[in-house]
Amino acid sequence: MMEAWHYSGAGNTFVMIDDRLHEFDLDTWMSMAPVLCDRSALGLPTAEGVLVLRDTGMNRLRADYLNPDGSYGAMCGNGARAVTRFAIDRGMRVDPDADILLTLSGERYAVRLHEDDTIEVDFPAPRAEEAFPVGSLEGIDVDVYYVDVNSDHAVVDADPATFNPAPLRRHARFPRGVNVNMVQIIGGVVHLATFERGVEAITGACGTGALSTALTLWRQGRQGDAAYIVPPSGRALEVTIHHDGSTVTGLSLRGDALEDADPTTVDM
Repeated sequence: MMEAWHYSGAGNTFVMIDDRLHEFDLDTWMSMAPVLCDRSALGLPTAEGVLVLRDTGMNRLRADYLNPDGSYGAMCGNGARAVTRFAIDRGMRVDPDADILLTLSGERYAVRLHEDDTIEVDFPAPRAEEAFPVGSLEGIDVDVYYVDVNSDHAVVDADPATFNPAPLRRHARFPRGVNVNMVQIIGGVVHLATFERGVEAITGACGTGALSTALTLWRQGRQGDAAYIVPPSGRALEVTIHHDGSTVTGLSLRGDALEDADPTTVDM
């Protein structure tokens, strides 16, 4: 038997496992992820990922991220903040005057705690960006902007109530598949709905989707260096773009992270 905790970042829901004793290997957690994410017996919505805490020390932690379908996840911005909060709640020692070093799915990120209880994660510059005007992607009738922030994203101006993300989600041009970010700017407010790879549905929020969307709008001259992104949960995310002229040098993602349900027991 093992305990599972339930956290969220900006409305993106996760199951947390404290496996610092390394009782199980990654394959075990990959096989368990679909079961852990199905929380219907608890009266809770399906979780949108599993975060396995592997190790902690003074201002450092290491974790693995799994998608609900059991696949090994790439970077998850909201999950990064949530697992940091979880590690602190589970006794990780923290020097408040120094950054926390997070290793998530093999990549390292600097994390900062703020006095308002929000958590901020720094990202390197995107690995890749590419614009696809209408007509350049077969079967896609909108402009698409592709961003790789250690997670593949396509950003489109579209109403999620009418736009079908499936053809873009699995388009041949993106062999790994993409998360599809559907953006609407209403009354000057950026609203974002992300159809996430591995979840295969629109999630409550998506941190790397917010990064990709803010960067896309910045490239298009529609947002400044700081952008507030409102996901379906209504729990806003703040993205800051660090740059030297047109060259992006890094990105930051800030938002909430909290425990949102009592822990439960997992039968292993």
